[in-house]
Amino acid sequence: MKSSLSRYLAVGVLLVGVALIVWTAVSDPDDDQGFTDVASTPTAASQIEPSEAPLTTPADAAETTETAPAAPTTTTTEAPEPIPVLGTAFTLNKLDGWLNTDASSLEEIREQNSITVVQFWTFGCRNCKKTLNALGQLHADFRDRGVEVVGVHSPEFAYEANVDNIIEAAAELGVVWPIALDTRKYNFHVWQEGPTAYWPRVYVIDSDNQIRFDRRGDGAHTYRELYETVERLLAET
Repeated sequence: MKSSLSRYLAVGVLLVGVALIVWTAVSDPDDDQGFTDVASTPTAASQIEPSEAPLTTPADAAETTETAPAAPTTTTTEAPEPIPVLGTAFTLNKLDGWLNTDASSLEEIREQNSITVVQFWTFGCRNCKKTLNALGQLHADFRDRGVEVVGVHSPEFAYEANVDNIIEAAAELGVVWPIALDTRKYNFHVWQEGPTAYWPRVYVIDSDNQIRFDRRGDGAHTYRELYETVERLLAET
């Protein structure tokens, strides 16, 4: 009987001991419910061993770094192509008079200037109107440098042949340069040989009466090129 009681007591003591061990592990004050304290945990950076290579200061770098000599730069500027000679200009014949000038012929105007810009136009032409601002700028910039603009007015419709209408339209459109009245379109067709003639069409005539520029239409690029051509020709004289 005593032997059985001793065994029961030993088993009881053993169970109590196990219970105490389990209780101690669960209630460990150093265990903060499984969360990690980021501030106290070593980071990867802090765990890296410092490099044995010496630090280089900007001053040291300036002393040890050699500056490579700059490579020579060469700039090549291609000369623009010469302005071509497109033929000899015609004169203006069989006109019905002039507006905005005391001159009585194209030759008289040419003698007073080194460059003459001749444009065939009519005031009712929408495409012609689109060019007048560019011509006005050219006239304002170069008229004191020996450049004159001549507008050869060749009417498309009957109302455009009326001189009073031309005078009124020229004032409204800001056309202040000489206007040659080509009412019967004689010069319009002589200058524009072939089956088709155009409003507008513009020419540049140099001091030797040679045509150096000939374009039709109202494109902005045409009148930029016209301006540049006049500028270049003036530089060559």
